[in-house]
Amino acid sequence: MMKDKNDKKLFSILFIFTLVYSNIKIAKQSYFKFKGYALDDISWTNFFIEYYLTDILIMTMLLALILFLTKKMIHKDFSRYAILSVHLFFAAVTWVLAYVIYYLYRFTILELNFDNFNWNEAVFNIVNYSDRHFMFYFVNVFIIYTYFYINKSSQIELQKAQLKQQLTNVQVNVLKYQLHPHFFFNTLNSISTLIETDAKLAQNTLADFSNLLRDILFLKDTNLMPLSVEMKILKRYIDIMSIRFSDHLKVSIHVEDNLGDVLIPSLILQPILENSIKHGYSYDSTDLKIDIDIFQKESNLHIEVINNGEPLTENIKYGTGLKNTVDRLITLYENNFIFSIENRKDKIGVITQMIIPIKS
Repeated sequence: MMKDKNDKKLFSILFIFTLVYSNIKIAKQSYFKFKGYALDDISWTNFFIEYYLTDILIMTMLLALILFLTKKMIHKDFSRYAILSVHLFFAAVTWVLAYVIYYLYRFTILELNFDNFNWNEAVFNIVNYSDRHFMFYFVNVFIIYTYFYINKSSQIELQKAQLKQQLTNVQVNVLKYQLHPHFFFNTLNSISTLIETDAKLAQNTLADFSNLLRDILFLKDTNLMPLSVEMKILKRYIDIMSIRFSDHLKVSIHVEDNLGDVLIPSLILQPILENSIKHGYSYDSTDLKIDIDIFQKESNLHIEVINNGEPLTENIKYGTGLKNTVDRLITLYENNFIFSIENRKDKIGVITQMIIPIKS
């Protein structure tokens, strides 16, 4: 619907330009006819039809062709030389075709005498007015490209605003939803218990908990962060969760070398890991093992979170954390990403996969 609306708006702009251009031409030709300068002795009715209606009809069909060709080349991302070559070719073809239609009209509708037709004058007119045709053609091309550029710039600015708002939501949601109050209470209870049994571990856990909250609360206003920074924050979360679940949770991380500077959406992994933990445990799966594999394949970054817990019995319903994750991926990468949650082939556990373009 939005695409159709934009197409109609663009065509209206082009058509208004065509009307203005035609009215300037008809005003000049009317002046010449009124003064009796070098025009055939035809009635004002035929003059109006010949120099106005047919002119607008021909140029309207021409601008429809220009719009179609230009949009195709914009969406196909043609090179500059290919674009210029195609437009020059069709400008020349339509230039000749417009005059063919014009003279066919004069011979058929106005019934001009073919025997008295001055071919030299016709060729002179075609060549003499070529500059106007090419100007009309390429001014329309310029309008189309300008329209698409402005429209694209507006979309980019809108996306930036959306990303900024989403980042703010993420920071709030991580505390409000992802880091659920139970997480706070359970972590504090674990620290309280450790104080009596292992004071050093309690101290380390409290430090991890404090650093995790500080990283989230004071995270800079950015949508992307290096993978190394993301992993540093994630490990603090893992250390805290490992204390809570004791020996019943084991998380292994495997990151391919030389990926530390790759940019990924900030705080994107924590809700994925939390979901794997939350849905992995069951009465039959009390010991959970999670593998986080991050590697490069061609020009994409692959992130896989694999657990050996409870398999999916139905399509998973995305909660706030996962829904926010997918929304951010759509805004950042449009359709150029993959996010999926499905059972492993051996039906033992679930694999969450995220594939995004690599940005450094």
